[in-house]
Amino acid sequence: MASGGIPLYNPTVPVDTTGEYEYRPPGPNDKRGPCPGLNALANNGYIDRSGITNSAQFGVACSIIGIGADACTVLIALAALVGNGPVFSIGKGSPDTGLGVGKSGIENGDTSYKSSDCALNPTPDGGCDDYSFNDTAWSTTYNAAQLNDNIYNISTFIPAAKARYDESRANNPDFFFGPMQFIFHYVTPALFDLVFSNGTDSMPTEEIENTWIGITKDENGQRLGIPGGGRIPDNWYPRKIPVNLIDGAKYILGLYLPHPVEFGANVDGTFVPDPFQLGTSPTTKDILCLIYNTICGAATATTLSMIAADLDLIFVSGSIGCTPYPPKA
Repeated sequence: MASGGIPLYNPTVPVDTTGEYEYRPPGPNDKRGPCPGLNALANNGYIDRSGITNSAQFGVACSIIGIGADACTVLIALAALVGNGPVFSIGKGSPDTGLGVGKSGIENGDTSYKSSDCALNPTPDGGCDDYSFNDTAWSTTYNAAQLNDNIYNISTFIPAAKARYDESRANNPDFFFGPMQFIFHYVTPALFDLVFSNGTDSMPTEEIENTWIGITKDENGQRLGIPGGGRIPDNWYPRKIPVNLIDGAKYILGLYLPHPVEFGANVDGTFVPDPFQLGTSPTTKDILCLIYNTICGAATATTLSMIAADLDLIFVSGSIGCTPYPPKA
């Protein structure tokens, strides 16, 4: 058991979804956001059910579902970008929690597989809903899966990733796709495929994805989102070998290389490419160093001082060999 009684990673037994860790839908004041994994961890009590958690608690929960230590460190660093010190909200932020994971354009942007772009789904308060389930967006991935025996693996996400990029770029007048959006656009399928699939067979079926994401159907068979997101499936085992950063980078390359896309934004009805482009033949190291530099570049000086040592140990000092990111004043 980890500190606080939370179980540790154990691929030989199913993750507990009973008692203290049973699914409970969020209350009206609980935070939920764009990431299905975070929502499910909160709904099952592996991170605080309020949706306000911290890096230590999230690090343990991250490992429980079969994500390796290096990848968890990167996810913790990403959370620090929108948090207040080690504390962060998995949804909308507050003065106590920082911006929150639900802050559009930072860790929740255009091209989502399951949600609308911000500009395409405004809310009465002047904001937008780019985190709730949107069946129009999800249909792109669903239809790709139908051509792949209804399995949500890389063969489904190769066409779905390109199609969602194309749809967003064509329809969203405020479309923006930079390195941070690239990371989340291509890491999300790795989560859905490599992490969400049951460790007993490693098959990311529709049932598994619907449970994690929180998708149900009405009496007419229409897909609907469950308010507050999904849950960890019952009798679900984590992977026998945790997913590490190299696994993730190779998966990203497997998605990107068949259909390279451009960084850039729609401005006054015209797509304007960014001066920096990943190109058509990046390597695993290129992907990993892009992740490292994007996180460091997005961090404030204070946040970078908190996360730099852990990131440098993985990306600079180890076998990856990225150039160190300079300290910020």
